[in-house]
Amino acid sequence: MKELESIKDDIKSNKLKPFYVFDGEETYYIDMLCDYFEEHLLQPGEKDFNQTIFYGKDTEVTSILNECRSYPVFANRRLIIVKEAQALKDFVLLESYFQNPAESSVLVMAYKYKKVDGRSNASKLIKKNGTYFTFDKIRDYKLGEWIMQLCAAKNVKISVANAELIGAHLGTDLQKVANEIEKVIINISVGEEITEELIERYIGISKDYNIFQYPMALLEKDVEKAYKIIQYYMANTKEFHMVPITANVYSQFSRLYQYHYASHLSQAEIASTLKISPFFVKDYQKAARMYSLAQTQKVIQLVYEYNLNAVGMHIAKNDLSLLKEMTAKILAA
Repeated sequence: MKELESIKDDIKSNKLKPFYVFDGEETYYIDMLCDYFEEHLLQPGEKDFNQTIFYGKDTEVTSILNECRSYPVFANRRLIIVKEAQALKDFVLLESYFQNPAESSVLVMAYKYKKVDGRSNASKLIKKNGTYFTFDKIRDYKLGEWIMQLCAAKNVKISVANAELIGAHLGTDLQKVANEIEKVIINISVGEEITEELIERYIGISKDYNIFQYPMALLEKDVEKAYKIIQYYMANTKEFHMVPITANVYSQFSRLYQYHYASHLSQAEIASTLKISPFFVKDYQKAARMYSLAQTQKVIQLVYEYNLNAVGMHIAKNDLSLLKEMTAKILAA
């Protein structure tokens, strides 16, 4: 992560900016950077008198300014961290500080879930006199790659398929994903691989009956596998719901639709077009032999209609029994 490396370099070289502002919807990185400042900027014996942590909802801007303008005690600098800074009532009052910050303090602001107004004078001063990082939500098609990078940083191995499996099941909440992967890592040795069996044991994602396997069974026209998965879904209604299932199927067949128009491209170009790992291109090559372009279009329309049923647009019934009916029609397309 280049932003963390930048912070490490600032601390190691003692070339710190007077303030750092982190904003955006992806809070995982914001929390990570704040934690790094808290753990590494000051020595343990310096923290009692020189480190202050505020929470935006419970803090007045004047209190932050007073801390920033105070002199360090038996240390070279003070550290002031403002968590949940987006909840500050008078954020605009910080403009004067962003214009003329104290050299002996480092102010770190975690402005979470949204961005500082880019049109404001405060935003211009932050970029001019401090360090500003924005973190957007990760795209779902990049989640598998992110999981592989996380595992590599933790010195464990994971296959592309298993990284995609975790991502498809857990979604794009990076903190949640990191927490679940940590459950596996603490039970294996450095250099070991996170296997399907370990994922099922410690994260609870079945290697045979997860939300990723059902659309793949449909793409392969594997009738027996598709109906086995449906039966499992229907026996575990607290864990599986119709809407995310249909959304996942729709996503897979939409990619197959794109593949039909991109099949003449190279494997790397197809992967880029479909926004998937090159590892999975072969799955769509195989599926294209099962479903022509016209059949793929028909399936997409079917899934769209059943998704409307699932959310109660056409009928009140939205339980998983609809899956049997939808599956039969898709496999017969």
